[in-house]
This record gives sequence, structure tokens and C-alpha cells, in this order.
Amino acid sequence: MFFGFHWSRFDMDFCPCIEIGWRLDKIYCGKGYATEGTKACLKHGFENLGFDEVASFTSIENIASQRVMQKIGLQFERYFNHPKVAEGHPLRPHVFYRINTDNDTV
Repeated sequence: MFFGFHWSRFDMDFCPCIEIGWRLDKIYCGKGYATEGTKACLKHGFENLGFDEVASFTSIENIASQRVMQKIGLQFERYFNHPKVAEGHPLRPHVFYRINTDNDTV
């Protein structure tokens, strides 16, 4: 399992940004670990690292990750085509979520 932050820099108007991310082996999926791990990570980012905003994005097809984003309080902002994924590739369409210290859930 992995939970953490990444300084995302690519050609989009919301970059650079601090991205929260996670990776779980399939045997751990659907058990709430992603939600609990990212909640703790997000809390650490705001309370100890001084972040005022955190973003996350994934392919439109990744419904499970979108649910995690929603459960930890990130708000959907928009769809975009990820510039680092080849045109025509099914994973190019992405969703962008964000949370900041003005959000009531932080």
C-alpha cells in the first residue's frame, strides 16, 4: 500500500499542484483502506505540512478512486484530457478534484 503526496507539474492550468495519491494491491481493495489512509494523509498535509490546497485526479474509468476522493471531502471541479496520456488512449479522459482549507470538511 502507498499513500502520499506528489508535486504534479504538467501542462494544465491547475499545475503545479500538490496531488494526493494512493496505490493498493487488489487484495486490499474494497475494504476501506484507501479512504482511511488518504484521510490520515490529507489531515497530515493540512495540519503538519501547512498545505492550503490538495488536488487529485484519475481517469474517468476509475470509479473506485473517484469514490475515495468524494469520501475524503474533495470536490469535483471538471473533466480534462491528461496531456501525458496519448490521444485516443482510453485512459486519457480524466476527472479533477480539489479540496482547500476553506472547505468545511478539512
